[in-house]
Amino acid sequence: MKILIVPSIREIYKNQFEYCVDTKLINLFQKIFSNSKIEIFNNSLNGRYSLIVFSGGNSSFIKNKKDKIRNKIDNQVYNFAIKKKIKIIGICHGAQFLAKKSKLKLEKKTSTVGNHKVFFKLNKTKFSKTVNSYHADTIKFSKISYVNIFGMTKDKKVEAFHVKNKKSLGIMWHPERYSKIKRIDKILIKKFYATNSIVSW
Repeated sequence: MKILIVPSIREIYKNQFEYCVDTKLINLFQKIFSNSKIEIFNNSLNGRYSLIVFSGGNSSFIKNKKDKIRNKIDNQVYNFAIKKKIKIIGICHGAQFLAKKSKLKLEKKTSTVGNHKVFFKLNKTKFSKTVNSYHADTIKFSKISYVNIFGMTKDKKVEAFHVKNKKSLGIMWHPERYSKIKRIDKILIKKFYATNSIVSW
């Protein structure tokens, strides 16, 4: 399978912008999908992709030029994925981008770094897991018929959601930043890719 990763944009020097992808993110998907070939977006969309991953990084509120570049790329790749009916996973910033596309609203917040509990509801199964947090903005809860919100914090901020008709999965934590792949992350990603569903556990 072929996986496309959408990189974050960093301004290393004034007006010098670079595409950046954490090698841990590449390693994560290579371990979950052992037969995968990873490609980093580089201005063109060629070939048939099995999965597209919108990585973390950049601000969803578009504060500067690097955010504008990222937003343009995100929209270009998203439109391509929807047209070609390719499954999409958004991580942190990527999840926020997918949330906006699904009419969920974002909320500015002071920087959130550290571990916190997420309360999951998958079909009739309820449980909680501790996940990491490296983001400044949050996704506000809203009841939208086509969005399955299945992971939230205690204060009702969205941490995980699935949009079946868009074949998209959004998670606000960083599964790639653990020394060992968490069982929940492996199950969510593999089940979503195989079935476009996260209903049963």
